[in-house]
Amino acid sequence: MAVATERGLKALPAGLGPARRRLVPYVLLLPAALVVGAVILYPLLYTIFLSFFNYNLLQPAQGRTFAGLANYVSLARSAAFWQSVHATLTYTVGTVAASYVLGLATALLLNASFRGRTIAQALIILPWTVPWVVTTLIWYAMLNPQFGPLNAILMNVGLAKQGIPWLYQSQTAMLSIVAVTAWRLFPRVTLFLLAGLQTIPAQMYEAAALDGAGEWSKFVHVTMPSLRAINYIVLTLMTISSFKLFTVAWVLTNGGPGQATRVLSIMTYEESLRYYRVGFGSAVATMMLLISVVLVLVYYAALRREERAG
Repeated sequence: MAVATERGLKALPAGLGPARRRLVPYVLLLPAALVVGAVILYPLLYTIFLSFFNYNLLQPAQGRTFAGLANYVSLARSAAFWQSVHATLTYTVGTVAASYVLGLATALLLNASFRGRTIAQALIILPWTVPWVVTTLIWYAMLNPQFGPLNAILMNVGLAKQGIPWLYQSQTAMLSIVAVTAWRLFPRVTLFLLAGLQTIPAQMYEAAALDGAGEWSKFVHVTMPSLRAINYIVLTLMTISSFKLFTVAWVLTNGGPGQATRVLSIMTYEESLRYYRVGFGSAVATMMLLISVVLVLVYYAALRREERAG
């Protein structure tokens, strides 16, 4: 990268002085920086700004009223908020764990040599290519307690006597949205881990075999340590994706039954656009941001600790 930049600077017109030459990379990056600022940074900062005000969309004439930390104090005292935090963390942990296990198993399978592997690799990506709304609508029909094919299969094999209301009872609603989200996300994990598996030298497995290591020992002592860095990247990306997801829980359960699947993204939407309390909804969104940052920092600290230990 540095060599390419140096060559690019040498190719600039000779009339440009050294100071101007150093400014060229920043000038070229300026349009992208402006776009990022307009579509990401400004809305983010504006949301944080609104969280310190009382602002009701049904009463626009009153405008914004400065509330200080009142919205955050109300959040801290809100049982509904803490229940949403619990639901969000449960959803995130369940989705990340299920996605990673499915992705790792699939990546290990696709890393082996077998006939039709290329076709299998193409097919495994299909769930990832389906839009979120389409995915949730498909699964909404599949999980229907009356005519859903999943319940039909369970009843035909004798595992259920009647249709299970997967989305309509608190015992199974969270499990259902976790399963649907994991089904949609695990191909992404597969691609990352498969790329990591293909970088592991075959000599490491050969050396382990000479030492008498079996397949499980190779997996524990060769495969997983070699995937350590990519694992942290995958877990971080999956955590961020799952933590902020709105579509699955909203389309499948609408946050119910009760508040069993009312994750923070749904709470933010309802407070801001259903109850029109924009300031309070912005405070919820800001707390989502802070929790996401904490989770990422935890992953980063763990990665740094592993790198120092290694």
